[in-house]
Order: sequence, then structure tokens, then C-alpha cells
Amino acid sequence: MDISKYAKREILQLAERPTPRTPIPRTGDIINLGAGDPDFNQPPIVAEWIKEAIEAGETHYTFQGHPEFKKTVAEYYSKYGVKIDPETQVIPTSGGGAALFLTLAATINPGDEVIIPDPAFQGYINPIKYFGGRIVRAKMRKTEDGYFRPNIENIEKAATEKTKLIIICNPDNPTGCIYTMEELKEIARIATEKDFLILSDEIYNEFTWMGKKHTAIATIKEAVDRTIIAMSLSKTFAWTGLRVGYIIAPKELAELIWRVPIGVSTIPVPIQIAAAKMLREGWRFHEEMKREYKKRIEHCVKRLNEIPNIKCVHPEATFYLFPDITETGIKSTEYTNKLFEEERVRVAAGSTFGEMGEGHIRIALVASIEKLDEAINRIERLHKKLKK
Repeated sequence: MDISKYAKREILQLAERPTPRTPIPRTGDIINLGAGDPDFNQPPIVAEWIKEAIEAGETHYTFQGHPEFKKTVAEYYSKYGVKIDPETQVIPTSGGGAALFLTLAATINPGDEVIIPDPAFQGYINPIKYFGGRIVRAKMRKTEDGYFRPNIENIEKAATEKTKLIIICNPDNPTGCIYTMEELKEIARIATEKDFLILSDEIYNEFTWMGKKHTAIATIKEAVDRTIIAMSLSKTFAWTGLRVGYIIAPKELAELIWRVPIGVSTIPVPIQIAAAKMLREGWRFHEEMKREYKKRIEHCVKRLNEIPNIKCVHPEATFYLFPDITETGIKSTEYTNKLFEEERVRVAAGSTFGEMGEGHIRIALVASIEKLDEAINRIERLHKKLKK
């Protein structure tokens, strides 16, 4: 049956699901380092919290989110210096992807331009296209020592009278950079002068390294009234399957987003209550994850740099590596295909993140050091074959 006749036109214009999220078998010798799904399981107390909430009768409508969850979000995020009214500025969402989708649903008209960096998380592309937005890429710059930085000049050039929104990922996926205060001020200045909104995806804010710290763009005076923050518990607490995220926005913009006709808050109430408890009491679990990621990063950066034709910088943030494989002489898609087909290791091709990502691969450090070691052994084996 030709299902295209039943499909919404915009759906047919979208690319298929992104490669790093394509399901692959969980069995056998495959090592999947493609998607950023943390390999840590929840502490048993989370199930107890959910059970307690159900037994307490917390199973009814909360049309705009549970007050306890919203209050806890506001308290948590205030540590970055942002004052938040939980009643009017916090919107619970089913993960960070839903936060992005709802924001675009409330703001983008066909023909509106959305600036995104290059490279950037590929999950921004299809939602923008779905709402008829036009994507304008602002290429990042790559420093002599191999780090990617936002290019303010390119962002300014990309801004036009049709620009509705810029999306920044800070800390950044896939490059691992943290935006500096100076860079954020410049972005706020451009957004103010050109009069467009800022959507700041900050889901990696708790995974920072090398003495770096996350700075929220909403602390900058010029950005306060035009910044929408997308957050998630998926990375912070390994809640990818529990689907808890939220939007923080100025009151007027939050009211606009609430008009998107989804009916009720999209997170089950008992899970919202458990999420509030996690934001208050789950930091020991988070710190255990963070220590393990730090070990993985330091170990894998060292090992990768010992392989000919790979250069890998230590990320400032996130739990991804974005090594440069340019010296192999092959494109990133061909490289990742070979690595999967010949060595059974899944990583993401840099070109999926944009033109500037070509010559790189993204490795999600979502496996034990033992598995990561085996994956790097296989990468090394592939490189020996490429040299012949």
C-alpha cells in the first residue's frame, strides 16, 4: 500500500531517522557508541518514589505540570543566577526533544529563518523543517589546537530580517565546547539588534571538565526577555527512558508555548514527582556518573591519540569525543560504515552534524572502559588496514 497519500506533506519532506539512533541488535559483538544514551541504570529508589506517588493517589490531571516539579526546577536552575517564577516560567516536557519541538511549534512560521551552528546536533534539523522554517548554518571556527568555537562573525552574517530564532547548544554536542561569557554576550547583542529569539539547549550543563564552568545566556541582561532554555534529566541522571525535560522561558513566551495544543503536560505525574526528588536528592548518583565519564574521557583521549591518523582533543564538556580522522583520506560516512561493517563498532559520522563536521567522528562514551578499550582496539585495527 502506498502510504504517502495518507501522510502529512511535511512528513514526506523529512529525512529518515538519524543514523546514530537507528536501532541495532543489542546482542553479539557490536559496540554501540553512536547515540548518547548513558549506560548507567537508575538507583532502585527511583522506582520506590514512583510507586509511592501512585499509592498516594498522584494519578490525576495536572494540565500545566505538577507544582512540586516546577518549583524544584526553578530552585535548581537558580544556581546559575537566573530568577524563575515556577508557576509562570517552567513548562514540563517529555524530554529535551519535546522542549525543542514545542518551542518551534509556538514560534516558527513557514519561511522563518532559524540559525544553527555548523556542526550541530542533527536533531534540530527535522523539527525546523517540519514547521516550514528555513535553516541557516553559521559555521563554527576550528582553532589551531583542534577546538571548535562559535564564530560570531558568521552568526552576524547569518542574521537577516527573517531570522526568528537561533539555537545554541551550550555545552555543545558534538564538539564538546563551552561557550564563554564573551561569546554569549555577542550572541545576545546580535539577537537584540536583529530582534530574534534565543533557544539555548543546555542539557549537558552538569558535565564540564578542565576547570570549565557552564554559563547560562539568560544571565545576560540583553538576553533575559528573549531566551528560551531547553533542559532534560536524560543526561544529568541517565533518564533517557523516563523522558523528563522542561522549558524555562520568560512569562510571555511561556504563555505562547502553553498554547500549543498538546492537551496536558506530557510527563506522567508520578514521574514528575520522582523527577523533583531526583533534582533534590540525586546528585550523589550524578557525581558517580561524572567521575566515571571523566576516567573514560582521559583514558580514551590518550589511547586515540596514540593511533596514527587520529587527533583527539580533550572536550571541555559533555561525554562525547569528536576526533579528527582527516588524515585517513576518507570521508567520515565511509569511515563509520567501514568501522561498523568490518569491526562492529557504531559511531556517528561527523558529516551528519554539518559540513564543518566532515573529517570527524563522534564517539559517545556510553560503555565501560573495558568495552571502550575494545572499541579503540578495533579502531586501531581498521587504521592498520587503511594504511595498506
